[in-house]
Amino acid sequence: MPWPDFTELTFGFAFLREFEQNYVHGGRFPKAPDFISQGAEATKGYDVEIALDAATPVFLQLKRSYVLVRNSAKEIQDGLFTGPKVYRMNLHKNGKYRQHKALQGLESLGNAVFYVTSQIYSPKEFADAYSAGTIVSQASALFSPNEIILPNDTKPHHVSFQKNSHLGYVYSSEPNTLERKFATEDSWRPDLLERRRSASANREMLKETVSYLMKRLPRSSSIRKMIQEQPVEAQAAILAYFLLDAQLTFVKS
Repeated sequence: MPWPDFTELTFGFAFLREFEQNYVHGGRFPKAPDFISQGAEATKGYDVEIALDAATPVFLQLKRSYVLVRNSAKEIQDGLFTGPKVYRMNLHKNGKYRQHKALQGLESLGNAVFYVTSQIYSPKEFADAYSAGTIVSQASALFSPNEIILPNDTKPHHVSFQKNSHLGYVYSSEPNTLERKFATEDSWRPDLLERRRSASANREMLKETVSYLMKRLPRSSSIRKMIQEQPVEAQAAILAYFLLDAQLTFVKS
């Protein structure tokens, strides 16, 4: 059961670089590390008011999937897939899947939240996708946290899928069918465009998001002090970054 021949950091960098160039207002992110040191966004050429207006806040958690390349893989032996390559996206079990549940809650508030995982294997596949600008559209699979229903919170679980297949499986001891909402190229974009709001409406949503995430932050955490002087969009970005390992950005048409 091999890892793909590139690191999660490499995949994450390639995805975010292409995503911000092609889908993000102004071609750059208001990243959490930038927000921490950035007092006046306008001085660095990023107008948050413009970025928020008619936009959709999006939370992305980047992962790297195992690649099953042999017919002896359990998913193939069980008859769920006709042959390799099958991908496995593992979910964090810590705290009874605390992170997964938090991402589901974040999405249930009305936010756009995605797991983003790799669906390529070799360095050549990665290099070709990077050169062609298809890391987002071809080399990545997107999942909604709320479409991944766990049968319990005590056993190990992973999501098994094949590229562009509309069905996946939440696997533990037995597979549970998952109907993928975002199985094909750019199928997630209409969903984002339907969620567009005004700058003021987005700020209200981000306030709810901050309140939700703050409840999951230990009272002794130094992050509370870090964000207290920051605007709400920065607070949301920083909390998502540190609590959920998720990247906040704003997508516009």
